[in-house]
Amino acid sequence: MQVVRESGVGYYVGDLAAGRAEETRVAGESPGVWVGGGSGVLDQRGEVDPVVFHQVLAGRDPLDDRPLRASRGDRSVAGVDLVFCAPKSVSVLHLLAPRELADAAGAAHQAAVADAVGYIERVAHGVRRRQAGVAHRVAATGVVAAGFVHRTSRALDPHLHTHLVMANVAQGVEGTWSATDTRRLFLHRRAIGSVYEASLRHELTGRTGIAWEPVTTTRANTVITSGRVPSIRWDVAGIDPVLLRLFSQRAASIDEFVHRRGGGRPSAGLRRTAFHIDRPDKDQGQTVDGLRSAWKSRAADFGIDPADLIRLVGRVRDAPPHATVDNDLLAARLEHLATKRSWLAGRDVVAAVADASPSGLPAPVVERVAHTLGTAVAEHDGRALAQLTQLTQLAQSPQPTLSRVSAQEPRWVAADVVRTVRSQFDPLVSSLDRIGGDSAVAERARAPVPRADRAHERAERARWDRLGPRTLDR
Repeated sequence: MQVVRESGVGYYVGDLAAGRAEETRVAGESPGVWVGGGSGVLDQRGEVDPVVFHQVLAGRDPLDDRPLRASRGDRSVAGVDLVFCAPKSVSVLHLLAPRELADAAGAAHQAAVADAVGYIERVAHGVRRRQAGVAHRVAATGVVAAGFVHRTSRALDPHLHTHLVMANVAQGVEGTWSATDTRRLFLHRRAIGSVYEASLRHELTGRTGIAWEPVTTTRANTVITSGRVPSIRWDVAGIDPVLLRLFSQRAASIDEFVHRRGGGRPSAGLRRTAFHIDRPDKDQGQTVDGLRSAWKSRAADFGIDPADLIRLVGRVRDAPPHATVDNDLLAARLEHLATKRSWLAGRDVVAAVADASPSGLPAPVVERVAHTLGTAVAEHDGRALAQLTQLTQLAQSPQPTLSRVSAQEPRWVAADVVRTVRSQFDPLVSSLDRIGGDSAVAERARAPVPRADRAHERAERARWDRLGPRTLDR
């Protein structure tokens, strides 16, 4: 998650290779499309227009040029860039596998990004309002964002990823536009990434029947650490690791930098430094079609035929009656977290549940399982139960994205969460049956996020007027 300044907007819309068909462009990769409920409110749909994109990130309404948020000149934050990166194995499938499998990988990535956007709008997006000196978090009508699909790394290796550029503007459900409250988005960034990856696995498994395995250095089940918080990562099972390393030149370059500068003691901070210092410019004279031929030749030099990737299809033949979560992996992640924290927030549990699902889950199911786990923990903790009761009331309201209270995110004693997973997980998984199994939850995952109707907006505006004078947190 990176801050976008107005001076950096050109990276997304100013570097497109003019005159190239979309399937062959490298520079810029994609013209981008508008996503999110807030974009619809501004009447922005379909392909991104560069002029309109500049206007929106400058905090102005593209229809009448009125300001949507306060401007602080050079200090203004135009937006944030959330990058959704497919695992290397999925990137290889999308750019080197036979057409049907390649298309399925690309479609699964797009669906997973859309699922993650839905999670953001339900949980991590909103605005701040002040009344009587007290700050309140108010839900918004949706994100104003554009998605730019890129398919190559700066080293010109297969690297399927989407830049979701969220403008720093949002309309509160009471009807007023202002800057967004990025605090909550920042807190949920890890959960957002885990939700995307779980949805990607769910989508690609459902489309092709491929299997998954944990990402390790020894090909054994291992929980790896990213930064200070452990996570579980997955790759497509059955792909020759030589093929993955062959198209990971950027990662190899970073590893070399870290080894050279770190003296055998790598750290997350040093890797971040290497990412920015050892960052080449992308060659804009290349096309994806030309690169694909070079990639296949490179693979052939190592005795690998990318056409053989089709054999990965259909490995998951006997699908379970409903999606599952690996109890041992979930407990291992939570136990690791419990050694570093006394409390776990709802977003921590969401990330852990998403990571511990081998074949993935749609975002609404991840949220439901995390909520069920929290309920089980709260049964033994009166304070947590009170918090969870309030959360449940919000989740069961007709329009859950339009919650009008500033409820704190529930949290639980970390040891209690681990204990519950170890002793009560079977009822937890069976709770998925109550929301209809895989087909029903997949349909729910693709359903549009509820939006505010006019009657609700009028009622919300009247409620805020009755509360008296307020100021906008711009």
